[in-house]
Amino acid sequence: MKVIMIILHLANGEVAKIPTQLAIGEFCSDKVEEFIKYINNPNYIEGNGQPYIHVMYKNKIVLLSYCQSMDGKYLVNYNAGEACTKK
Repeated sequence: MKVIMIILHLANGEVAKIPTQLAIGEFCSDKVEEFIKYINNPNYIEGNGQPYIHVMYKNKIVLLSYCQSMDGKYLVNYNAGEACTKK
């Protein structure tokens, strides 16, 4: 397990920081899914320029998310230091 920080930038200007852990082979996006929810946008009408679905965290709209290690490095997944063999 690796201790990480999930960073969520919210539409109201706030930044939520959620400490959590990634297991070996687990992706940041999988962990983010544990903290957010998707809701239909009640103001959506086809062609009005609004999104069909909002991503929410504690009843606030999420604009973007990412993960950082405790030493400030950006993470996609945790592989326990093994070299990437995919090309």
